[in-house]
Amino acid sequence: MSWFRQNRFLGGFLIVFAVLTLLALYFLFHEKSLADDEQARLESTATALNRLRAGRPFPNGANLRKTKEKVERYRDSLAALESELKTRSLPAVPLQPNEFQAQLQEAVNSLVERAAANKVKLPDHFYLGFDEYATSLPNSAAAPLLGQELQAITIVADLIVDAHVDALMSLTRTPLPEENPAATLEPEKGRGRSLGPGKTAGPKGKVAAAPVIASRPVAIGFSASPAAARKVLNGIATAKEQLFVIRTLNVKNQVDKGPPRGTAAPTATPTSASSPAGTPAPAGISFIVGAEHLDMQMKIEIINLLPAKEAR
Repeated sequence: MSWFRQNRFLGGFLIVFAVLTLLALYFLFHEKSLADDEQARLESTATALNRLRAGRPFPNGANLRKTKEKVERYRDSLAALESELKTRSLPAVPLQPNEFQAQLQEAVNSLVERAAANKVKLPDHFYLGFDEYATSLPNSAAAPLLGQELQAITIVADLIVDAHVDALMSLTRTPLPEENPAATLEPEKGRGRSLGPGKTAGPKGKVAAAPVIASRPVAIGFSASPAAARKVLNGIATAKEQLFVIRTLNVKNQVDKGPPRGTAAPTATPTSASSPAGTPAPAGISFIVGAEHLDMQMKIEIINLLPAKEAR
């Protein structure tokens, strides 16, 4: 006791140090115990997961009924999707080459008249991407498919023109394999060989599943105001006659730089957001955002459901 009385500071320090050491040891053992419990739970969960992955359902009546119910639900969902795709897929009706050329000329003339009425500029010698058939006939095998594709492209072109865009700058399509039968007679290297209608063999002789849909890409470029561009995109996405999928979309502002600070914006006659359509904005107000025009480049795919007899 006399030593503590003579060295009170050192004695107090040793007592506090001992208490803190005991507390640190307690927290250390407590956290280690928690970590051991969590490690054991993790190992137990991983073991159960591996067991479930490697195991198979016990073959009893209850599991069999559940499996059949899942298969039936999956079959019903596929049937519903197929029914919806059929309603949004234009039919490929029998068509002679000269009939297709007549339909093409009629569609081009109708679009030119519609574009003139809506003040939409079209490219020179525009033939909806079928330029090669303006003066020549397709083969008999490709004519029905080309007629089907012509109807789908006409729907898109009409949507663009009816939206009152500034100009339809380009429309190009990918040629169908049926348009050049000679190029498809010899199978590509590594693609396998044909086993008959609806079947193909891979490089190692494995039978590949026949495709159930046909995708025909079309690239389109046009310039328009933001409102007209939105109308075009909404019309393509919600078209009832044909299913279209917009794969890529590139939007570029025709004016890539804003007006210099301290200068007035271009004196257009924009309409106020709160005023009725066609009402000029109040004098002294100039809009910077919303009056610009856009250059749009997009790639869409025409999706058609193949009948079982045409799947290949």
